[in-house]
Amino acid sequence: MSKQDTKLQIVDAAIDLFWKTSYHATNMNDLSRSAGVNKATVYQHFGSKEELAVAAVARAADRTVDYIFEGAFEVVEKPLDRLREIYRRIYESHSSLYDQDGFSRGCPFVNIGVELSTTNDRVREAVRGAFERFACYYGQIIEELRAEGVLTQDGSNEQLSIDLQDNMNACLVASKLNQDADVILNAGERAVRYLTS
Repeated sequence: MSKQDTKLQIVDAAIDLFWKTSYHATNMNDLSRSAGVNKATVYQHFGSKEELAVAAVARAADRTVDYIFEGAFEVVEKPLDRLREIYRRIYESHSSLYDQDGFSRGCPFVNIGVELSTTNDRVREAVRGAFERFACYYGQIIEELRAEGVLTQDGSNEQLSIDLQDNMNACLVASKLNQDADVILNAGERAVRYLTS
């Protein structure tokens, strides 16, 4: 296995553990065991747990952009249907994990962002950067709705994009608290109503 493959294996293990439990509940022994490498190998690639967390947020954001956002934009043309497809893909992912784990994990970005928001600026900024990437896709949907004359909400594209990201974050928190993935689909319809009624 190449060094890059080993590094990605470690990062993927970190994403899974931080999301399934938490940053603080995960120690380097758990990480090395889950990644199938020894602890020294983890430290060869990452000087600290914080550095690994930043890399995990970046990798999770890349995967989210690829599957959720780019995937939705590739298969659906109409903006409202794209928005619904984003929520559907997140719902499917969370339902699958619920079936696997027996519980709802919530949002990996919200979870680690909230957990470390007052103690770790690097991780907090990485999470904010991920949300900014996601907001670009919401912004494109809003621009298209505005061009079609369907958008009924006042406000800048930037503010409406933030509103949509906030709606997504809130529904993933509610999904975790209620242990109910259906909350995600309901939030998708709420986002559509927010923009068009």
